[in-house]
Amino acid sequence: MLGIIRGDIRYEALAKMLNAKISNELYDFLEIDALLLPFGGIDEAYNIKQSKLNLLDILKENEIKTIFVGNANNKLKELCEQKNIALIELLKLDEFIIPNAKLTSMGIVNYLSSGNLSVKDQNICIIGLGNIGFSLAELLKAYECSFSVFPGSTIEEKFIKLQGYPLADFKNSEIIINTIPKNLDWDYTLFKNKRIIDVASAPYGFDIDKINSLGIRYEIVSAIPSKFAYISAAKIMKNNIEKYL
Repeated sequence: MLGIIRGDIRYEALAKMLNAKISNELYDFLEIDALLLPFGGIDEAYNIKQSKLNLLDILKENEIKTIFVGNANNKLKELCEQKNIALIELLKLDEFIIPNAKLTSMGIVNYLSSGNLSVKDQNICIIGLGNIGFSLAELLKAYECSFSVFPGSTIEEKFIKLQGYPLADFKNSEIIINTIPKNLDWDYTLFKNKRIIDVASAPYGFDIDKINSLGIRYEIVSAIPSKFAYISAAKIMKNNIEKYL
């Protein structure tokens, strides 16, 4: 049986789909042979992130054969190797990453359209053409939205040109959407009077102190799939997890 560390609402939906145990209490994790950790995994002391649980305590009470996580640190990798536990990193599986990125992009468009202005009438600059940036650009093109793309690498710049997208135009963009989880070396004055929406994971794309010092409107929008369509997000997780159960 699969045990799930309780997280956002998509984990609740996933537990029902897989008839799994879901909890944040150690006494609930008995007779399980697989475990789904939060995407952040564990810290250096084996504490499970976003909970008060320690992974070693769960392993003492169960014969865990498989652990699922977003990204694993070296501690988790070493532990799984020592105990002969299969370690599945969901954020390294294309079968998870691609549909999750598409769902995230749908959620971003939904978020942008939550006011009185349609996404078609907004001028947007996407920072990064990774999985999320690529999917988002496709959607904005379908909505006939005016947008440009800032490349995070020379390879991304090549694909921006191949797709026929305009290269970054910060001056004429009203909204900046960052998808790169790295503080880049910006001239922050470029973003004055702009709205920045950061959908990347920590450390995000901007130095928050510099952003605040200039009074720039800055929003960190996280866990978009679970906020936008949590059942769909849970189905993506289910499709990838049940293959290993």
